[in-house]
Amino acid sequence: MQLLNLTIPPIDQLPAPCRERGLEAAFFAPMHDAISQKIDVNTTVFPHIDFDLLKPEIKVLVDALSVLQVRKLRAFAKSKISAAEWRKAPENKSLMVFLSVFPAMANLISNVHLLAPIAIASAEIHLGIQINTANFIQAKQFIDKQNRERWTRQQTDNEQQAGVSNLGGVSETLLEMAMENLIDETNFFKISNQKVQSYGDFVLMCLPNNLWLSVKSNFARERLLASGYTTDILGVGFFTSKDEFTSKSKIRNFQRVGFLAMYLPDVPVSEEQVENNTNTFTEVTEFYNNNEIAMPLNINGTPFLRSLSNLHNDISQILAVTDVSSRTTLDF
Repeated sequence: MQLLNLTIPPIDQLPAPCRERGLEAAFFAPMHDAISQKIDVNTTVFPHIDFDLLKPEIKVLVDALSVLQVRKLRAFAKSKISAAEWRKAPENKSLMVFLSVFPAMANLISNVHLLAPIAIASAEIHLGIQINTANFIQAKQFIDKQNRERWTRQQTDNEQQAGVSNLGGVSETLLEMAMENLIDETNFFKISNQKVQSYGDFVLMCLPNNLWLSVKSNFARERLLASGYTTDILGVGFFTSKDEFTSKSKIRNFQRVGFLAMYLPDVPVSEEQVENNTNTFTEVTEFYNNNEIAMPLNINGTPFLRSLSNLHNDISQILAVTDVSSRTTLDF
């Protein structure tokens, strides 16, 4: 089925493992039919299939599944789903399993938060791209636009919390994809050890301190400050508020806990920025220029506020020094 620039994959493209234990007939085929039947081929609205109205049909399917079938289904999710998480929201989690297998259908569904891997996979399909250094911000713009249009009602407290968590997961994953060709798991790698995750999300081996990267979504606030422990750290995110980077006291707080630079998006991210053809980095730069205030420098005397599109180049320059004993953050 062709819908605008999106081709809906037929059920016969279901991967072989998903056919085990009768799951095609018991779950995947009826889920595919339930969603496909609600597609309006004449609309330009994405998304337009209300999850609230879809839930009763999903509940009938899920209630009929055996314990072994549910266990098998949970294994197909792009993000791990525990048995406890499944029991709390079986309709939501089963939809995430289905969309993990058919991500092309994800941006059809309204009034539900997509798990970060599903949102990103769906963005690649809809945009016809493979996310990399050159286009990761474009993907973020698309995902944010979908998130703004996805809700037709007030979200519950739990939904709002899930949205914040998913937004952070999207940002972190997109940055990881943007720097994929630099990550070698030895000199530069993503943090998976929960004991040190509070320091940051990525770390680059350097002297006199390792260089940490703390990734945030659309706002910095205290969550970013909490990453600093008087170490060398970079703040990286799709920040949308210039006011967080034009206050002398806020800049001082960032620097006091060890930040060497803050990377701000230099293309529009929010809906307002798209409409005004501006971006956070430009808005911040214009504020300093219009008020004849010098742009802040870090302790090395280099720019503290930098464009997000330049992050890859800056990290590349540090990694170009292959000898760790000679690689430092002193000139960063």
